[in-house]
Amino acid sequence: MPPRFLLLAPAVAATVIGLFSVMQPAPPVRAASAEQSVRLRGGDDENPQSLLVVSAAEHALAVQDPVTGNRTAYFRVGTGPSSVAVSSDGRTAVVTNRGSRLSGNSICVIDLYATNIVRTIPLEVTDQNRDGSVSRRAYHRPSGAIFLPDQPRVLVTCAVEGALLKIDLIEARVIGDVVLEEADSLNVVLDHTARYAFVGNYGSGTVSVVELDRMRVVKTIEAGGKPQGMALHPTRNEIWVANAGTSSISIIDADKLDERMEFACGAMPVDVTFTPDGEYALVLNNTEGNITVLDAESRTVRKVIDLNRVTPAQAKERPVDNDEVDRRSPF
Repeated sequence: MPPRFLLLAPAVAATVIGLFSVMQPAPPVRAASAEQSVRLRGGDDENPQSLLVVSAAEHALAVQDPVTGNRTAYFRVGTGPSSVAVSSDGRTAVVTNRGSRLSGNSICVIDLYATNIVRTIPLEVTDQNRDGSVSRRAYHRPSGAIFLPDQPRVLVTCAVEGALLKIDLIEARVIGDVVLEEADSLNVVLDHTARYAFVGNYGSGTVSVVELDRMRVVKTIEAGGKPQGMALHPTRNEIWVANAGTSSISIIDADKLDERMEFACGAMPVDVTFTPDGEYALVLNNTEGNITVLDAESRTVRKVIDLNRVTPAQAKERPVDNDEVDRRSPF
């Protein structure tokens, strides 16, 4: 199971390097309020490790060196991108185009090795009616995304309809969808069996459990207020949920499909991730602008990492290294 990585909330600048060696100091990487999401992509000799940074203000995905912070590639994607998911082999990235004034309803597929935008997939479902006519349903404001293990498929949440979509990147279409009947569905994670998807519903303060084979909701779990960030523990089949509204963390037992406990954390936690060995949990606190490092077993605080903030004026000064990159190639 590939490790999860930290999502950066708006208005929080981040220290990304060293999150997985949190007990040692690390150089900061500046990020502005425009940046919505970050993923660390594992590398090899031919394709070194890199950061994938989604910038809503620039409508772009930037690839950055995790040590220097320099951009090595840059892609103009759809309007108002909000998150990025990376395949387990590190080759393919999927960016959700959330939109700005008007709701977005597409995802962008990027080949990171070839540095090409592959295609944009609309979030629409076509139904064949009994009378032979065709009807179409569109889904809007895609928010969270995650790859299914060892498949060219992703799960995407859509906030407007409160829905979860299954999308085939080869066929370039939605192959399954379920309406959760909840408000503002944002993030999605899988359990270790990949049988269930857990979707955080920000508006209703719940987590929906979706059986992926049938794409149906099997349970709705009460969580804390405004669940936002979610992560699967690397070795235990449990989901940690950052509740922004109640400044707490909920732990969901992914086997019993029930909340095991809820405990207080920093002010307005908006995301959570783990070190690869599962020893530490890292919680991003929006109000305080810091990261709380927790012992994942005892849930005691081991360290607090303060984050640098960047003003909008400073953000505009950042150069765009590769503005002309908008190449497309067959998948």
